[in-house]
Amino acid sequence: MIRCVDLIKIYHDPVTEYKVSALRGLDLDVQDGELASIIGPSGAGKSTLINILSGMDTPTGGLVLIKGVQIDRLTEKQRRDFRYNNIGLVNQFTSRNLFNNLTVRENLIMPMKMSFMPREVQKKEANELLDLFNLKHVKHNKATKISGGESMRLSVAIALARKPHFVLADEPTGQLDSKNTFEIIDTLKSVNKELGTTILIVTHDVRYRGVFNKSFLIRDGRLVGVGQDMKRQQLDFLKDASVLNRVYIDPSNSMRIPDRIKSTIALRDAAELEVHPSKKLALMWNPDLVSKEDVIEILKQPPDQWTETKDEITFEDVEYLFDRQFKPNPDAKTLIKVKNVEKGYKIFGQINPVIKGIDLEINEGDLVFISGPSGVGKTTLLNLIAGLIKPNKGRINIGKHAISKMDDTQVSDFRLANIAYITQYHSLFEPIQLEDNLLIPYIFQGIPFDQEYATHITQQCHIDHKLLSYPDELSAGEKQRATLSLALTRKTPILLADEPTANMDSDLARSVMDTLMDIVEENNTTFIMCSHDLSLLRPGFRHIKISDGKVAEDARITKRSLKKILKEYLQIEDEKKG
Repeated sequence: MIRCVDLIKIYHDPVTEYKVSALRGLDLDVQDGELASIIGPSGAGKSTLINILSGMDTPTGGLVLIKGVQIDRLTEKQRRDFRYNNIGLVNQFTSRNLFNNLTVRENLIMPMKMSFMPREVQKKEANELLDLFNLKHVKHNKATKISGGESMRLSVAIALARKPHFVLADEPTGQLDSKNTFEIIDTLKSVNKELGTTILIVTHDVRYRGVFNKSFLIRDGRLVGVGQDMKRQQLDFLKDASVLNRVYIDPSNSMRIPDRIKSTIALRDAAELEVHPSKKLALMWNPDLVSKEDVIEILKQPPDQWTETKDEITFEDVEYLFDRQFKPNPDAKTLIKVKNVEKGYKIFGQINPVIKGIDLEINEGDLVFISGPSGVGKTTLLNLIAGLIKPNKGRINIGKHAISKMDDTQVSDFRLANIAYITQYHSLFEPIQLEDNLLIPYIFQGIPFDQEYATHITQQCHIDHKLLSYPDELSAGEKQRATLSLALTRKTPILLADEPTANMDSDLARSVMDTLMDIVEENNTTFIMCSHDLSLLRPGFRHIKISDGKVAEDARITKRSLKKILKEYLQIEDEKKG
């Protein structure tokens, strides 16, 4: 089983003393043979958790047990050996899972060869996995010549090739459309059922909620809820008790109750104990919550009738989301027109559609929030508006400029003067420091650099302490904030952002959203952002939901509609607040 107790991870910059808490006391239990998902927005701590569970990183505090081994106490070499022998890893980018110059079958056999598996066994195991993952028809194709869904199925198959005890998958459907996503989910269910492998999926995709044995919800490095009742095997809570709950008795018969036990049963000043008739064990309970008679009744009930709850969010916790309202200008003119746009990509000579006939008009100075599952076309739509790619059909106009008809040079010149684009991957120039990166757009445009405004923006983005650092010296979150500050200092009339608060906790994301709203209101900037994190929505935002390449919903957010969205997204049960 996998067990995390009070897991803490703090990233620390020794120069500035700046600290970021990625995990803040996370408790987690995944039983042997379970298929579970961990769901949370960008910056919730999901990737940090995967890195710790896989032994690629160590926690600052807490306990990590896998198969009874406390892996956070192992040396780096011991962790690497443990990972190789017990854990299969699946990255969301299939290019990191596959050898592009090898065929599907050769990719599948590679980990078996590395384990010195006999050739006949390799052949047998490979054929079984090809059947199980429906890859037999492409087994002789190079990895670059199969579809996205096939690439991900192959990635999972490779992770299982050495028969690990656990599979950890980080956003396995992050690049797939709905059809392929549900195919992968069905495949994972089949694998779990047929092989009994413990599979843990880390994702921000809410389509995973409720489809597996268990769905953990994490936010800001903490477990905030469990999507389904956690059915336990009988007396399962006693597993690893000697490691987790052991206490020592001093000569005066005093002992210290472990923090985990004390906090779990809410002990304050006193506890009550009773000796079992067998004289082999004693029970302890909180007298403020239960009586001896209650304890007897509790013990009579089957353990699987109990459900775990963890620090559930209430509307009181997110009141700040309703405090500030964006007010669009009712007299604003249309700035961006997307007319009957279609966009697809060639796979085996055929167009695989991503955008399937979208019509949109976006006004000057509006704040547009585009949401939808991974793979439905959100990023493609932003790339089309930015002129980075051209539609297969339809047209895109920005003001009087037909951007979809311009050549590459014209588009580049127009974008430099009018559009700042914050992508998911930083756009910083590696050889120079961050403060010099801020100058580059001004140099190309031949206009004066506004130092005072740049200082203000870097402070608002909480990156001013890193201005003398090179991009390679920044963490993922710092690179994201640096890219954000680079875009905002340009004061362009259009700002596009793809997951602008990725790798940020909710407090920092809230501060950045406030800054973005300030920019829009002060400069009449037209701001279009894509994000999976619906807690970034505010009253007054225009909310467009994309589903499989089409606009599914398009509405202005009200306090009432925001409350409904947050209730579902954050699984808020409290109806009294907000």
